Amino acid sequence: MSAQTMHDIAAVLSIIAAVGVVLMVLARLIPSVTSVRFLDLLYRWQLALTALVAVSSTLGSITFSEHFGWIPCRFCWYQRTMMFPIAVIMVVALIRRDRAVKWYGTALASIGLLLSGYHILIERGVIGESKECLATTPCAVPNLISFGGRDEITLQPTGFPAITLAVMAFCGFAAILALLLTPESLEDEQDGEPSEG
Repeated sequence: MSAQTMHDIAAVLSIIAAVGVVLMVLARLIPSVTSVRFLDLLYRWQLALTALVAVSSTLGSITFSEHFGWIPCRFCWYQRTMMFPIAVIMVVALIRRDRAVKWYGTALASIGLLLSGYHILIERGVIGESKECLATTPCAVPNLISFGGRDEITLQPTGFPAITLAVMAFCGFAAILALLLTPESLEDEQDGEPSEG
């Protein structure tokens, strides 16, 4: 499989994650029987889905650097320092069925979301790149772009959605946050008291 094919597959998964986040937000904002059922279903699968997103993001990141030989830029490394621990924490939480770890995952995903958002702004040329980034692996020039183009002069992404690894990370962190902040299922409440987590 080529790097572009792998990148395109990961981009499609990122779009699916982004659509999922939008649906979760809409379900919270527009209460209905359907939205309550949807959120209850997500809550039941919360740990498994969060672990799936974090582990697949981690494995994808490792594949691009180790198999395809991409050198992560400084901001990619920062994002990795948030995603990799979430993968471990959520797998352990899934095995132990421990929902209390959601606050650790939420903290890491929040920082990761901010980092990837900042990285996207650098890629789009909204924020200037630091000299440290330019001296090593440029943060503003992604290796590949799916579903978009590249400016011939700056090599920055153009078009929409123009999915880069930073956009994928943003979608992954957003999905993790949305899943971890899914409200507790009404079926899990006992005697009017919410269950732990």
